[in-house]
Amino acid sequence: MNILAIDDERIMLNELTCELQKVFPDAHIQSERNPQTALAWVKSLQEEGQKLDYAFMDIRMNGMSGLELARQIKACFPHTILIFCTAYTEYAFDAVGMYAKGYLMKPISAEDIIRTLDEMVHDWKKEATKLDKDIRVQTFGHFEVFVDGQPLVFEREKAKELLAYLVDRHGASLTTEQIASVLWEDRPYDRTMKNYVSTILASLRSTLKAVGAEDIIIKSRNHLSVNTEKIKCDAYDYEKCDAIAINSFKGEYMANYSWAEFTTGKYEQMQKKLDENR
Repeated sequence: MNILAIDDERIMLNELTCELQKVFPDAHIQSERNPQTALAWVKSLQEEGQKLDYAFMDIRMNGMSGLELARQIKACFPHTILIFCTAYTEYAFDAVGMYAKGYLMKPISAEDIIRTLDEMVHDWKKEATKLDKDIRVQTFGHFEVFVDGQPLVFEREKAKELLAYLVDRHGASLTTEQIASVLWEDRPYDRTMKNYVSTILASLRSTLKAVGAEDIIIKSRNHLSVNTEKIKCDAYDYEKCDAIAINSFKGEYMANYSWAEFTTGKYEQMQKKLDENR
């Protein structure tokens, strides 16, 4: 996904870019202060056969107004979503005339961007995640997994807990012995336990394969991890200061698993700091 952010005031541009990164953590955001340079980048996208998904633009700029830049962007990419960001309300009518999807007043926050996109752009969240499968992991409250909008049904509860624990480790590689020590606590890691772990892992992989999501698990010899690039996770978004994730945390994290208490405490401390800074 390609997004243009342009404002000829450096501070305003930095703030806009920062807020856009919270909303679109996986997108390429091109930040420009010069309209001519921005237009050159837009034309380079066109030449490369790429597309420009969004343009967030100031209106009053030196050298070329945002309205004129918008006209030229539309000539290259008719379907680009235009959102003007300005302190001047008198340009609202012209902005709407340029088929702008939104008109945001400075200073702009991630919450403002999200609210505008929710109102103006159908399924923008789904469009923002260019994954082979739409795999969404819910960790706030109880742990659940959704594939293309449908809840994933696990053959075994321990297989579900295994995936939850891998998600909790944020892609860190774990041995089967480490997994066993968490999921079965004080039981000895003997041959019987090794076989049990293998059975649970096979069940997990079978469940994921049935919905075309088996590549979210990385297995190498005696180690196992989750591929964090293949999933969208509320906890991962929270740590990137995503506004939606921050608002969705209500003090519970994987409440169905006792081993998640440590991470719950970490997010509670993060929430406390966020609340103090608001």
